[in-house]
Amino acid sequence: MSPTAIVAEYAAAKSRQDVEGALRVCQEDFLLDTVPFGIRGKGKTEVAAQLRIFFTTFPDYAATLEGQAASEVDVTAWGTIRATMRGPLGSFAPTGRAFALPFSCVFPLRDGLLAGERFFFDLNAMCEQLGLPFERVAAELRTFRGEEPSEAPEEKARAFVAKFRDFWRPPLDPERLGELLHPDGRLQTPGMPATVGLEAGKEAFRNLFELMPNLRAELERWSAAGDTVFLEITLRANVGGQELRVPAVDRFLLRDGKAVERVSFFDPSPFLQALGAAAPR
Repeated sequence: MSPTAIVAEYAAAKSRQDVEGALRVCQEDFLLDTVPFGIRGKGKTEVAAQLRIFFTTFPDYAATLEGQAASEVDVTAWGTIRATMRGPLGSFAPTGRAFALPFSCVFPLRDGLLAGERFFFDLNAMCEQLGLPFERVAAELRTFRGEEPSEAPEEKARAFVAKFRDFWRPPLDPERLGELLHPDGRLQTPGMPATVGLEAGKEAFRNLFELMPNLRAELERWSAAGDTVFLEITLRANVGGQELRVPAVDRFLLRDGKAVERVSFFDPSPFLQALGAAAPR
């Protein structure tokens, strides 16, 4: 079974509230990291208990996968989650209201099974749709985790997303990469060698824009948790008269407002095939 098929089976089982079916494609030490809640479960027994509690609150939970991108070591998936609050969430009584939220997940792989899931969605939007007070929910989650109140990272992430949009506004200029990338930042892109350092990153973008001068990255939606930001984008370019649109997900790890790592997930074959067809013979 391919990695994307494994993720699809896992998501389908969770959408049926089939805990055993979901964990059947997971390693024994599977790590579930629900990032917006700040809650982690390690091992099938602990994860199963967490999922059953979650499904008691949201018995009609369902995830619709809208895209996946796989590498040798993990799979990133994205789509929409939907559920109705039929049971209590901590001290909060069920509201009977539903949510529909974009989500992103990263699944590390090991020996043909899922080794973990990092689950990202917008907690603020979830609370708003369910009619719950976000600040009180966040405070209760911090208490549950035994943490002191801390400053939320949303504004830093929002500022980074704004800089990402600015970078991709024409005219495209690789020299502006320093507004996004840390001096020792690492870039990993399908079909291209990984780069380390700002100057190497600028050179990679110069080469990319030389091949596809009208390349654009259109931001569709984003989510953040801690120092990690996920951007769901559409890559667009005209190559040899062929209009290309390729969905992608960029995962950024931030430090001091800039990326120390960016990993892109998409299928590069449409670009490679179009460039090959347009090359002089």
